[in-house]
Amino acid sequence: MRCFVTGASGQIGSGLIRRLADDEHAVTALVLPGDPWADAAFDGVPVARVTGDVTDASTFPDARFDWIFHLAADQSFWRGDEAKQLAVNVDGTRHMLEWAAGTGATSVVLASSLTAVGLADEPDEVMDEDAVAQPASERLMYAEHKRAGERLALAAAGRGVPVAIACPGTVLGPWDHGRHAEQLLRPLMRGPIRFAPAGGVNVVDVRDVADGLVRMAEDGLPGRRYLLTGHNLTYAEISDLGAEAMRSRSPKIELPSGGLRVLAALLERPGLWLAWKPPLTPDEVAVGSRYLYFSNARAAAELGFRARPVPETMADSVAWYRAAGIWS
Repeated sequence: MRCFVTGASGQIGSGLIRRLADDEHAVTALVLPGDPWADAAFDGVPVARVTGDVTDASTFPDARFDWIFHLAADQSFWRGDEAKQLAVNVDGTRHMLEWAAGTGATSVVLASSLTAVGLADEPDEVMDEDAVAQPASERLMYAEHKRAGERLALAAAGRGVPVAIACPGTVLGPWDHGRHAEQLLRPLMRGPIRFAPAGGVNVVDVRDVADGLVRMAEDGLPGRRYLLTGHNLTYAEISDLGAEAMRSRSPKIELPSGGLRVLAALLERPGLWLAWKPPLTPDEVAVGSRYLYFSNARAAAELGFRARPVPETMADSVAWYRAAGIWS
């Protein structure tokens, strides 16, 4: 198959292009000008590159593709990045869908987010594709923009574009060149003291997500949402599993969500005034103190999706960070 991938130098993109190359598909990647991660992400993988930016509708190539994977996203949880995030996550998705309609593609896969599905206040609430548990009074910028992208995809599916929506869990594993996952894992796993917020999240191996994306291209139904999720764990449990993988004896402290909310609120306005991204934002606290617990039953039943055990993912994550020189 002729495959086109946006966001290919990210962690999921790195896993996906390897999975596609292993299956001998021809891969073309859209790469931002001066992308600092592309060379490392594509190392050893036969990938054709197109330089461009999804925020520019003219950036997409005049070529035909069989499968299109749209992974490009701005993952910021700081409201000072809202204009950029709208341009990437909403306008970029619109540009991709309009272009995809004319490529002859048989499958288009849009990567969304579990935050677009919902957040829960209690750990016993495990959500599926149809849940929307986020309070209307709480504005989460990233979730709003990802929902907007999903609405565009559903409208395109109604017009005949063969697009399905993937919502991966929190991705761990190798190829984290941008260090997005490492920013989550560092306080949970490293240092003289490990710090864990009060909530929980669904974690999944990047290699399993890549496999799930390919399965969606093969068998996913247009207009359908699939949760490519793994294991529901509290941040404290992730911290303990990570410490075990690192053979660390560091004590763990669970952080109270109330104090974090106050601190983030105090930092937000000066940060917006000064165009300075604070180390903690209200949206990060809102997500970190809640539960993103999800079922992958639909993906398992319809696509044959499976998630490997968390200790295997943790061990491979630690090994990759050490081999990359990020952790000692």
